[in-house]
Amino acid sequence: MRRDFSTIQLDISWSFAECTARETGYITHGYHRYPAKFIPQVAARLIREHSAPGDVVLDPFMGSGTTLVEALVAGRRARGCDLNPAALIAARAKTTPIAPDRLHVALRRFEQRLAWLTEERRGPTLFPPPEPILPLNRERLDWWFPRGQQRSLGTILALIEAEEDPAIRAFLRCAFSHTLKTASYWLMKSSKPTRDRAKLALGVPDPVRPLLRHLRKMQRANLVFWHTVPDALRCRPQRACDLRLADARRLPWSARSVALVVTSPPYVTSYEYADLHELTTLWLGHTVEEGGPRRRETRDRDLPPAVPPLVKAGFIGSAAARSRERAEADSPLAREIVAALRLRSLAKAEEVRQYFLDMQTAFRQMRRVLRPGGTLCDVIGNTALDGVPILNAQVHVELLEHLGLTLVDVVKRAIPVKTLPQVRNPQSGKFTSDKGSAVHAYPEEFILIARK
Repeated sequence: MRRDFSTIQLDISWSFAECTARETGYITHGYHRYPAKFIPQVAARLIREHSAPGDVVLDPFMGSGTTLVEALVAGRRARGCDLNPAALIAARAKTTPIAPDRLHVALRRFEQRLAWLTEERRGPTLFPPPEPILPLNRERLDWWFPRGQQRSLGTILALIEAEEDPAIRAFLRCAFSHTLKTASYWLMKSSKPTRDRAKLALGVPDPVRPLLRHLRKMQRANLVFWHTVPDALRCRPQRACDLRLADARRLPWSARSVALVVTSPPYVTSYEYADLHELTTLWLGHTVEEGGPRRRETRDRDLPPAVPPLVKAGFIGSAAARSRERAEADSPLAREIVAALRLRSLAKAEEVRQYFLDMQTAFRQMRRVLRPGGTLCDVIGNTALDGVPILNAQVHVELLEHLGLTLVDVVKRAIPVKTLPQVRNPQSGKFTSDKGSAVHAYPEEFILIARK
Protein backbone atom coordinates (compact mmCIF):
# COMPACT_ATOMS: atom_id res chain seq x y z
CA MET A 1 0.00 0.00 0.00
CA ARG A 2 1.37 3.39 -0.99
CA ARG A 3 2.21 5.68 1.91
CA ASP A 4 0.82 9.21 2.07
CA PHE A 5 3.66 11.49 3.16
CA SER A 6 1.51 14.63 2.88
CA THR A 7 0.02 13.98 6.32
CA ILE A 8 3.42 13.78 8.07
CA GLN A 9 4.00 16.82 10.25
CA LEU A 10 7.30 18.68 10.35
CA ASP A 11 9.39 17.71 13.36
CA ILE A 12 11.05 20.96 14.42
CA SER A 13 13.47 19.12 16.70
CA TRP A 14 15.20 17.80 13.56
CA SER A 15 15.54 21.12 11.73
CA PHE A 16 18.39 22.48 13.90
CA ALA A 17 17.39 25.92 12.64
CA GLU A 18 19.02 27.52 15.67
CA CYS A 19 22.48 26.25 14.68
CA THR A 20 24.83 28.89 13.32
CA ALA A 21 27.30 28.34 10.49
CA ARG A 22 30.01 28.13 13.14
CA GLU A 23 28.12 25.33 14.90
CA THR A 24 27.43 23.34 11.72
CA GLY A 25 31.09 23.77 10.71
CA TYR A 26 32.57 22.82 14.07
CA ILE A 27 35.70 20.66 14.46
CA THR A 28 36.79 19.43 11.02
CA HIS A 29 33.48 20.01 9.21
CA GLY A 30 34.82 23.33 7.96
CA TYR A 31 37.92 21.87 6.32
CA HIS A 32 36.53 21.90 2.80
CA ARG A 33 33.54 23.46 1.01
CA TYR A 34 31.24 20.85 -0.44
CA PRO A 35 27.80 21.12 -2.08
CA ALA A 36 24.80 19.16 -0.77
CA LYS A 37 26.52 18.63 2.58
CA PHE A 38 23.95 17.79 5.23
CA ILE A 39 24.54 19.27 8.67
CA PRO A 40 26.47 17.17 11.21
CA GLN A 41 23.78 17.57 13.86
CA VAL A 42 21.45 15.29 11.84
CA ALA A 43 24.12 12.59 11.46
CA ALA A 44 25.14 12.88 15.12
CA ARG A 45 21.60 12.37 16.40
CA LEU A 46 20.95 9.39 14.13
CA ILE A 47 24.22 7.78 15.23
CA ARG A 48 23.45 8.30 18.93
CA GLU A 49 19.90 6.95 18.64
CA HIS A 50 20.56 3.92 16.44
CA SER A 51 23.99 2.56 17.35
CA ALA A 52 26.26 1.87 20.32
CA PRO A 53 29.93 2.73 21.03
CA GLY A 54 32.23 0.46 19.06
CA ASP A 55 29.67 -0.21 16.32
CA VAL A 56 30.56 0.18 12.65
CA VAL A 57 28.76 3.08 10.91
CA LEU A 58 28.74 3.22 7.11
CA ASP A 59 28.02 6.05 4.68
CA PRO A 60 28.08 4.64 1.13
CA PHE A 61 27.62 8.15 -0.31
CA MET A 62 30.04 9.78 2.10
CA GLY A 63 30.67 13.06 0.27
CA SER A 64 33.04 15.11 2.40
CA GLY A 65 32.70 12.72 5.35
CA THR A 66 30.12 14.36 7.63
CA THR A 67 28.68 11.06 8.89
CA LEU A 68 32.13 9.55 9.35
CA VAL A 69 33.44 12.43 11.47
CA GLU A 70 30.37 12.22 13.71
CA ALA A 71 30.77 8.45 14.00
CA LEU A 72 34.34 8.88 15.26
CA VAL A 73 33.33 11.60 17.71
CA ALA A 74 30.64 9.25 19.09
CA GLY A 75 33.15 6.43 19.57
CA ARG A 76 32.01 4.37 16.58
CA ARG A 77 34.13 2.96 13.79
CA ALA A 78 33.55 4.62 10.42
CA ARG A 79 33.39 3.29 6.88
CA GLY A 80 32.68 5.32 3.79
CA CYS A 81 33.01 5.39 0.03
CA ASP A 82 32.33 7.69 -2.88
CA LEU A 83 32.99 7.81 -6.62
CA ASN A 84 34.04 11.46 -6.45
CA PRO A 85 37.81 11.97 -5.99
CA ALA A 86 37.15 15.30 -4.26
CA ALA A 87 35.20 13.45 -1.59
CA LEU A 88 38.25 11.33 -0.76
CA ILE A 89 40.48 14.41 -0.55
CA ALA A 90 38.14 16.10 1.94
CA ALA A 91 36.99 13.08 3.95
CA ARG A 92 40.47 11.63 4.43
CA ALA A 93 41.70 14.85 6.05
CA LYS A 94 38.51 15.46 8.04
CA THR A 95 38.55 12.01 9.65
CA THR A 96 42.25 11.99 10.60
CA PRO A 97 43.05 13.56 13.97
CA ILE A 98 46.71 14.62 14.13
CA ALA A 99 48.70 15.17 17.32
CA PRO A 100 48.75 18.99 17.70
CA ASP A 101 52.51 19.21 18.35
CA ARG A 102 53.27 17.05 15.33
CA LEU A 103 51.01 19.16 13.12
CA HIS A 104 52.49 22.41 14.43
CA VAL A 105 56.03 21.33 13.52
CA ALA A 106 54.95 20.13 10.07
CA LEU A 107 53.10 23.35 9.24
CA ARG A 108 56.01 25.51 10.39
CA ARG A 109 58.30 23.52 8.09
CA PHE A 110 55.84 23.81 5.19
CA GLU A 111 55.41 27.57 5.72
CA GLN A 112 59.18 28.08 5.69
CA ARG A 113 59.43 26.26 2.37
CA LEU A 114 56.63 28.38 0.96
CA ALA A 115 58.33 31.62 2.00
CA TRP A 116 60.19 32.04 -1.28
CA LEU A 117 56.84 32.23 -3.11
CA THR A 118 55.55 35.23 -1.14
CA GLU A 119 55.89 38.81 -2.31
CA GLU A 120 58.19 39.59 0.63
CA ARG A 121 60.93 37.15 -0.34
CA ARG A 122 64.33 38.68 -0.82
CA GLY A 123 67.57 37.11 -1.89
CA PRO A 124 68.50 33.40 -1.99
CA THR A 125 66.36 30.83 -0.18
CA LEU A 126 67.36 27.86 1.95
CA PHE A 127 64.74 25.80 0.16
CA PRO A 128 65.15 25.96 -3.62
CA PRO A 129 61.79 25.43 -5.32
CA PRO A 130 61.04 21.93 -6.62
CA GLU A 131 59.90 21.22 -10.13
CA PRO A 132 56.17 22.10 -10.34
CA ILE A 133 53.65 19.25 -10.60
CA LEU A 134 51.14 20.25 -13.28
CA PRO A 135 47.97 18.50 -14.51
CA LEU A 136 48.14 16.80 -17.88
CA ASN A 137 44.93 18.42 -19.14
CA ARG A 138 46.46 21.66 -20.38
CA GLU A 139 43.26 22.83 -22.05
CA ARG A 140 41.25 22.87 -18.81
CA LEU A 141 44.24 24.17 -16.88
CA ASP A 142 44.52 27.19 -19.19
CA TRP A 143 40.76 27.75 -18.96
CA TRP A 144 40.83 28.12 -15.20
CA PHE A 145 44.32 29.45 -14.39
CA PRO A 146 46.75 31.97 -15.88
CA ARG A 147 50.15 30.51 -16.70
CA GLY A 148 51.98 32.21 -13.81
CA GLN A 149 49.41 30.91 -11.34
CA GLN A 150 49.77 27.41 -12.75
CA ARG A 151 53.46 27.42 -11.90
CA SER A 152 52.86 28.74 -8.39
CA LEU A 153 50.20 26.12 -7.67
CA GLY A 154 52.31 23.38 -9.24
CA THR A 155 55.22 24.30 -7.00
CA ILE A 156 52.99 24.30 -3.91
CA LEU A 157 51.68 20.88 -4.90
CA ALA A 158 55.23 19.60 -5.34
CA LEU A 159 56.04 20.74 -1.80
CA ILE A 160 52.92 18.98 -0.51
CA GLU A 161 53.76 15.72 -2.31
CA ALA A 162 57.27 15.83 -0.85
CA GLU A 163 55.79 15.54 2.67
CA GLU A 164 56.62 12.07 3.99
CA ASP A 165 53.92 11.84 6.68
CA PRO A 166 50.70 10.53 5.02
CA ALA A 167 48.40 12.25 7.52
CA ILE A 168 50.13 15.61 7.10
CA ARG A 169 50.14 15.18 3.32
CA ALA A 170 46.37 14.51 3.34
CA PHE A 171 45.87 17.57 5.54
CA LEU A 172 47.84 19.78 3.13
CA ARG A 173 46.08 18.37 0.07
CA CYS A 174 42.71 19.21 1.60
CA ALA A 175 43.73 22.83 2.20
CA PHE A 176 45.20 23.06 -1.30
CA SER A 177 41.96 21.72 -2.80
CA HIS A 178 39.85 24.15 -0.78
CA THR A 179 41.98 27.07 -2.02
CA LEU A 180 41.83 26.23 -5.73
CA LYS A 181 38.60 28.08 -6.52
CA THR A 182 39.84 31.24 -4.81
CA ALA A 183 43.11 31.06 -6.75
CA SER A 184 41.42 30.51 -10.14
CA TYR A 185 39.03 32.30 -12.50
CA TRP A 186 36.13 30.47 -10.78
CA LEU A 187 33.15 32.70 -9.94
CA MET A 188 32.79 31.97 -6.22
CA LYS A 189 29.08 32.82 -5.90
CA SER A 190 27.97 30.74 -8.87
CA SER A 191 26.19 27.39 -8.45
CA LYS A 192 27.78 26.25 -11.73
CA PRO A 193 31.35 26.19 -13.06
CA THR A 194 31.53 29.79 -14.32
CA ARG A 195 34.46 32.10 -14.92
CA ASP A 196 34.56 35.42 -13.05
CA ARG A 197 34.83 38.40 -15.41
CA ALA A 198 36.44 40.51 -12.71
CA LYS A 199 39.17 37.94 -12.18
CA LEU A 200 39.70 37.66 -15.93
CA ALA A 201 40.20 41.42 -16.11
CA LEU A 202 42.09 42.05 -12.88
CA GLY A 203 43.86 38.77 -12.27
CA VAL A 204 43.55 36.02 -9.68
CA PRO A 205 44.71 36.24 -6.04
CA ASP A 206 48.11 34.90 -5.05
CA PRO A 207 47.49 31.37 -3.69
CA VAL A 208 49.93 31.42 -0.78
CA ARG A 209 48.12 33.74 1.61
CA PRO A 210 44.65 32.13 1.35
CA LEU A 211 46.28 28.71 1.63
CA LEU A 212 48.16 29.62 4.81
CA ARG A 213 45.09 31.32 6.26
CA HIS A 214 43.02 28.19 5.71
CA LEU A 215 45.75 25.95 7.09
CA ARG A 216 45.73 27.93 10.33
CA LYS A 217 41.95 27.57 10.53
CA MET A 218 42.26 23.82 9.97
CA GLN A 219 45.01 23.62 12.58
CA ARG A 220 42.72 25.16 15.22
CA ALA A 221 39.94 22.77 14.24
CA ASN A 222 42.27 19.77 14.45
CA LEU A 223 43.18 20.72 18.02
CA VAL A 224 39.53 20.44 19.05
CA PHE A 225 39.02 17.27 16.99
CA TRP A 226 42.08 15.64 18.55
CA HIS A 227 40.71 16.18 22.05
CA THR A 228 37.17 15.15 21.02
CA VAL A 229 37.80 11.76 19.41
CA PRO A 230 38.08 8.95 22.01
CA ASP A 231 41.64 7.83 22.80
CA ALA A 232 41.00 4.27 21.63
CA LEU A 233 40.17 5.45 18.10
CA ARG A 234 43.06 7.94 17.93
CA CYS A 235 45.50 5.17 18.78
CA ARG A 236 44.24 2.84 16.01
CA PRO A 237 43.32 5.12 13.09
CA GLN A 238 43.43 2.39 10.43
CA ARG A 239 40.87 0.34 12.36
CA ALA A 240 38.79 3.38 13.29
CA CYS A 241 38.16 4.67 9.77
CA ASP A 242 38.12 2.93 6.39
CA LEU A 243 37.62 5.15 3.32
CA ARG A 244 37.44 3.93 -0.27
CA LEU A 245 37.11 5.31 -3.78
CA ALA A 246 34.29 2.90 -4.52
CA ASP A 247 30.75 2.61 -5.83
CA ALA A 248 27.74 2.27 -3.50
CA ARG A 249 26.37 -0.22 -6.03
CA ARG A 250 29.38 -2.47 -5.35
CA LEU A 251 30.34 -2.01 -1.70
CA PRO A 252 33.79 -3.48 -0.94
CA TRP A 253 32.91 -4.76 2.55
CA SER A 254 31.75 -8.17 3.68
CA ALA A 255 28.17 -9.14 4.47
CA ARG A 256 26.67 -8.43 7.91
CA SER A 257 29.64 -6.27 8.98
CA VAL A 258 27.85 -2.95 9.61
CA ALA A 259 25.53 -1.94 12.45
CA LEU A 260 24.21 1.32 11.01
CA VAL A 261 24.01 3.07 7.65
CA VAL A 262 23.54 6.84 7.74
CA THR A 263 23.56 8.47 4.34
CA SER A 264 22.16 11.27 2.22
CA PRO A 265 22.05 9.73 -1.26
CA PRO A 266 22.39 11.70 -4.48
CA TYR A 267 19.30 13.14 -6.11
CA VAL A 268 18.20 12.88 -9.73
CA THR A 269 20.74 14.69 -11.98
CA SER A 270 23.17 14.78 -9.06
CA TYR A 271 25.99 13.93 -11.46
CA GLU A 272 26.02 17.72 -11.97
CA TYR A 273 27.95 17.86 -8.69
CA ALA A 274 30.97 16.36 -10.42
CA ASP A 275 31.35 19.60 -12.39
CA LEU A 276 31.63 21.58 -9.14
CA HIS A 277 34.73 19.58 -8.18
CA GLU A 278 36.53 19.93 -11.50
CA LEU A 279 39.49 21.88 -10.08
CA THR A 280 40.17 19.33 -7.34
CA THR A 281 39.94 16.44 -9.79
CA LEU A 282 42.15 18.30 -12.26
CA TRP A 283 44.98 18.83 -9.75
CA LEU A 284 44.56 15.97 -7.27
CA GLY A 285 42.57 13.23 -8.98
CA HIS A 286 45.68 11.05 -9.24
CA THR A 287 46.26 11.07 -5.46
CA VAL A 288 43.00 9.65 -4.13
CA GLU A 289 43.95 5.97 -3.96
CA GLU A 290 47.37 6.57 -2.42
CA GLY A 291 47.57 5.88 1.27
CA GLY A 292 44.21 4.12 1.45
CA PRO A 293 43.66 0.72 3.04
CA ARG A 294 44.38 -2.36 1.05
CA ARG A 295 41.28 -3.42 -0.85
CA ARG A 296 39.49 -6.60 0.19
CA GLU A 297 37.36 -7.79 -2.69
CA THR A 298 34.08 -9.43 -1.69
CA ARG A 299 33.01 -12.62 -3.43
CA ASP A 300 29.25 -12.22 -3.18
CA ARG A 301 27.49 -13.38 -6.33
CA ASP A 302 25.03 -10.48 -6.27
CA LEU A 303 27.68 -7.84 -7.00
CA PRO A 304 27.13 -6.03 -10.33
CA PRO A 305 30.06 -5.26 -12.64
CA ALA A 306 32.31 -2.49 -11.33
CA VAL A 307 31.69 1.02 -12.66
CA PRO A 308 34.92 2.73 -13.77
CA PRO A 309 35.82 5.51 -11.28
CA LEU A 310 36.55 9.11 -12.23
CA VAL A 311 34.07 8.91 -15.13
CA LYS A 312 31.05 11.19 -14.96
CA ALA A 313 28.92 8.58 -16.72
CA GLY A 314 29.52 6.24 -13.77
CA PHE A 315 27.66 8.47 -11.33
CA ILE A 316 24.21 7.38 -10.21
CA GLY A 317 21.46 8.46 -12.60
CA SER A 318 23.91 10.04 -15.03
CA ALA A 319 23.03 11.27 -18.51
CA ALA A 320 24.69 8.15 -19.95
CA ALA A 321 21.85 6.04 -18.52
CA ARG A 322 20.48 5.24 -21.95
CA SER A 323 23.51 3.10 -22.72
CA ARG A 324 22.80 0.78 -19.78
CA GLU A 325 20.27 -1.98 -19.10
CA ARG A 326 16.58 -1.28 -19.72
CA ALA A 327 15.17 -2.74 -16.50
CA GLU A 328 12.75 -0.90 -14.21
CA ALA A 329 13.07 -0.51 -10.45
CA ASP A 330 10.87 -2.67 -8.21
CA SER A 331 8.66 0.24 -7.23
CA PRO A 332 5.21 0.86 -8.74
CA LEU A 333 5.51 4.55 -7.93
CA ALA A 334 8.90 4.79 -9.67
CA ARG A 335 7.41 3.29 -12.81
CA GLU A 336 4.50 5.76 -12.69
CA ILE A 337 6.91 8.70 -12.37
CA VAL A 338 9.01 7.50 -15.31
CA ALA A 339 5.90 6.96 -17.43
CA ALA A 340 4.67 10.49 -16.66
CA LEU A 341 8.08 11.93 -17.57
CA ARG A 342 8.13 10.09 -20.89
CA LEU A 343 5.21 12.25 -21.97
CA ARG A 344 7.38 15.33 -21.36
CA SER A 345 10.96 14.31 -22.05
CA LEU A 346 12.35 10.93 -23.04
CA ALA A 347 15.87 11.96 -21.97
CA LYS A 348 14.80 12.98 -18.45
CA ALA A 349 12.61 9.89 -18.15
CA GLU A 350 15.64 7.72 -18.90
CA GLU A 351 17.75 9.51 -16.31
CA VAL A 352 15.09 9.09 -13.63
CA ARG A 353 14.52 5.45 -14.57
CA GLN A 354 18.24 4.77 -14.23
CA TYR A 355 18.44 6.77 -11.00
CA PHE A 356 15.79 4.63 -9.30
CA LEU A 357 17.34 1.45 -10.69
CA ASP A 358 20.78 2.51 -9.42
CA MET A 359 19.37 3.35 -5.99
CA GLN A 360 17.73 -0.07 -5.82
CA THR A 361 21.12 -1.67 -6.48
CA ALA A 362 22.75 0.53 -3.83
CA PHE A 363 20.05 -0.34 -1.26
CA ARG A 364 20.56 -4.03 -2.01
CA GLN A 365 24.24 -3.58 -1.19
CA MET A 366 23.46 -1.70 2.02
CA ARG A 367 21.15 -4.50 3.09
CA ARG A 368 23.89 -7.05 2.33
CA VAL A 369 26.46 -5.38 4.59
CA LEU A 370 23.99 -4.62 7.40
CA ARG A 371 23.99 -7.13 10.24
CA PRO A 372 20.64 -8.65 11.31
CA GLY A 373 18.79 -6.02 13.33
CA GLY A 374 20.93 -3.27 11.79
CA THR A 375 19.42 0.09 10.86
CA LEU A 376 19.46 2.13 7.65
CA CYS A 377 18.86 5.90 7.85
CA ASP A 378 18.21 7.52 4.47
CA VAL A 379 18.04 11.34 4.34
CA ILE A 380 16.30 12.30 1.09
CA GLY A 381 14.04 15.00 -0.34
CA ASN A 382 11.52 15.26 -3.15
CA THR A 383 11.68 17.54 -6.17
CA ALA A 384 10.19 17.94 -9.66
CA LEU A 385 11.32 17.72 -13.28
CA ASP A 386 9.30 19.19 -16.16
CA GLY A 387 6.35 19.64 -13.82
CA VAL A 388 6.38 15.97 -12.76
CA PRO A 389 6.78 15.37 -8.99
CA ILE A 390 9.82 13.19 -8.32
CA LEU A 391 8.81 11.56 -5.04
CA ASN A 392 12.22 10.19 -4.08
CA ALA A 393 11.33 9.49 -0.45
CA GLN A 394 8.21 7.48 -1.26
CA VAL A 395 10.01 5.53 -3.97
CA HIS A 396 12.91 4.80 -1.61
CA VAL A 397 10.43 3.38 0.92
CA GLU A 398 9.01 1.03 -1.72
CA LEU A 399 12.51 -0.07 -2.75
CA LEU A 400 13.57 -0.72 0.85
CA GLU A 401 10.45 -2.68 1.66
CA HIS A 402 10.77 -4.72 -1.55
CA LEU A 403 14.25 -5.72 -0.34
CA GLY A 404 12.79 -6.95 2.94
CA LEU A 405 13.66 -4.05 5.25
CA THR A 406 11.03 -2.83 7.69
CA LEU A 407 10.23 0.88 7.82
CA VAL A 408 10.14 1.90 11.49
CA ASP A 409 9.89 5.69 11.23
CA VAL A 410 9.69 8.64 8.82
CA VAL A 411 10.84 12.06 10.03
CA LYS A 412 9.96 15.18 8.06
CA ARG A 413 12.40 18.04 8.60
CA ALA A 414 12.67 21.55 7.22
CA ILE A 415 15.94 22.56 5.58
CA PRO A 416 16.76 26.03 6.95
CA VAL A 417 20.30 26.13 5.52
CA LYS A 418 22.07 23.81 3.12
CA THR A 419 25.19 24.18 1.03
CA LEU A 420 23.27 23.44 -2.12
CA PRO A 421 21.61 25.59 -4.78
CA GLN A 422 18.06 25.97 -3.51
CA VAL A 423 16.25 26.39 -6.81
CA ARG A 424 15.88 24.49 -10.09
CA ASN A 425 14.99 25.70 -13.53
CA PRO A 426 11.45 24.33 -14.02
CA GLN A 427 12.15 23.37 -17.66
CA SER A 428 15.58 21.74 -17.47
CA GLY A 429 15.38 20.56 -13.89
CA LYS A 430 18.97 21.71 -13.34
CA PHE A 431 20.20 23.90 -10.50
CA THR A 432 20.22 27.61 -11.22
CA SER A 433 21.08 30.91 -9.59
CA ASP A 434 18.21 32.64 -11.40
CA LYS A 435 15.55 32.84 -8.69
CA GLY A 436 13.11 34.84 -10.82
CA SER A 437 11.76 31.90 -12.82
CA ALA A 438 12.81 28.98 -10.64
CA VAL A 439 11.20 26.65 -8.14
CA HIS A 440 12.48 25.52 -4.75
CA ALA A 441 14.44 22.29 -5.02
CA TYR A 442 14.35 20.86 -1.50
CA PRO A 443 12.39 23.01 1.00
CA GLU A 444 12.11 19.95 3.22
CA GLU A 445 13.43 16.42 3.36
CA PHE A 446 12.59 13.10 4.95
CA ILE A 447 14.61 10.80 7.16
CA LEU A 448 13.63 7.22 6.41
CA ILE A 449 14.57 4.79 9.18
CA ALA A 450 14.40 1.12 8.22
CA ARG A 451 15.58 -2.04 9.95
CA LYS A 452 16.93 -5.31 8.61
